[in-house]
Amino acid sequence: MSSVESPCLRYYGLSSFDLTDGDVRILVDPWVIEPEWIDVTVSEFEDVDAIFVTHGAYDHLGDTVQIAEAAGATVFTEPAVADHLVTKGVPETSVKRVIWGNTFEVFGVEIRVLETRHISYFESDSHRLSGMPLGFQFEFSDVSLYYVGDTSLFSDLELFVKLNNPDVVMLPVGSAPGDFAPLPPRDAAIVAGWLDVKTVIPVHYVPGSDEVDEFTAELANRAGEDAPAVVELSTGEQFKL
Repeated sequence: MSSVESPCLRYYGLSSFDLTDGDVRILVDPWVIEPEWIDVTVSEFEDVDAIFVTHGAYDHLGDTVQIAEAAGATVFTEPAVADHLVTKGVPETSVKRVIWGNTFEVFGVEIRVLETRHISYFESDSHRLSGMPLGFQFEFSDVSLYYVGDTSLFSDLELFVKLNNPDVVMLPVGSAPGDFAPLPPRDAAIVAGWLDVKTVIPVHYVPGSDEVDEFTAELANRAGEDAPAVVELSTGEQFKL
C-alpha cells in the first residue's frame, strides 16, 4: 500500500533508479551491475516488487533478467522487450506488455505510459528486434514523477506535462557510453524550458561528463528565473519526492 511518507528515489547512474514508497519498491531501467560508477549486486534487489523497462537498449534493459528472477518481480515493458525476456526465462506470467496511452495501478501507484521519439532496437539470440520505446509517469498519493525515457525533441513532451501535471521530471540530457545523445544538452534545455514543473532531474549521461553543466547553463540562458530547479544526483544518492 502507498505510504503517508514521501516516496524516495535512489539514482544508480545513467538512467537507472528505484522508487520506494512504504513497503513497495519499483526499479526502473536497471543497468546496475556492469557500470563502474556504482557498486551493487543482484542480491540488493531481491525485494523489488516491479521492474519498468523503457526499451531494449543495453543501458536500459540491463540486468532485468537476473533481477526479475532473483526478486520474482513483474516486469512492465514494451512488447518486443517482453518477448525477449520470456525467451530468456522470465515467466510469461511475470511479464506485462504495455504501450503508449495505457494507464493502470501497480501496488497502489498509478502508472501512465507515454510516447517518446526514439527506438527500441536490440539483439535477441541471433535476431534483432525493434519495438516501441516508452516513458512512464508514476503517480503516488501526494506526488508524481514523470520519467521521460530516451527521446529526441518533440513538442508533445510539453503537452504530456500540461495534461498530467507531474511534480518532478527526469529528463535525458546526454549520451550513454560510446553513443550519441538522443536529446543533447541544448535540446534538453529547450524541453525543460517548456515544462511547468518544480524540479527537473537530469539523467542519461555518463557520471563525470560535462553534459549536465552544459544543460544547466543552456537552460539558464533560455529560461532565466522561470526555469525549474535542476537537481543533479550523484550515483547512489537518494531524493525525496
